Parts: sequence; C-alpha cells; structure tokens
Amino acid sequence: MKDLKKLKEEGARLITISYDGKKIYYHFFLNGKIITESKLARNLTSLCSLYLGAELYEREIMEKHSVKFRNHPNPKKLFT
Repeated sequence: MKDLKKLKEEGARLITISYDGKKIYYHFFLNGKIITESKLARNLTSLCSLYLGAELYEREIMEKHSVKFRNHPNPKKLFT
C-alpha cells in the first residue's frame, strides 16, 4: 500500500473517503486512474493536513460511525 503522503507528492487528488464498518477507504485520482487505499478504522490520523477537502468526509464518518481521526482540525458534529 502506498503511503498517503507519497500519493499527495505524486499529485493524487482526493475524490472521497468511505467506510465499510471495518476499514476506511481513501479514493484518489492520479494519472487518469482511480486509486483506492485502505486502512483499518483504528488509530487513524486525519488526512486534513494533506487534503483540506478530507475534513467533511472525516467529520461525517466520525459522527455516523464513531470512528476517530487524530489531529482533526474541527471534529464538531455535522448533522446533530
């Protein structure tokens, strides 16, 4: 699995972040291809320092699924 920071350095753009109950999936666009990287949904560090757009995706996952992201800049609830 590629390091997410390395993907950023290569020019990957974050498309979305999803969750299946066990893993977080990061979906990127790089060189005309979709790349998906996954991590177990524990001990996660926020991706916001690399991709500002990750903030809302992470906040939604935190609120809906109680997954925590360390160092998230604004962990307030979105919906309630």
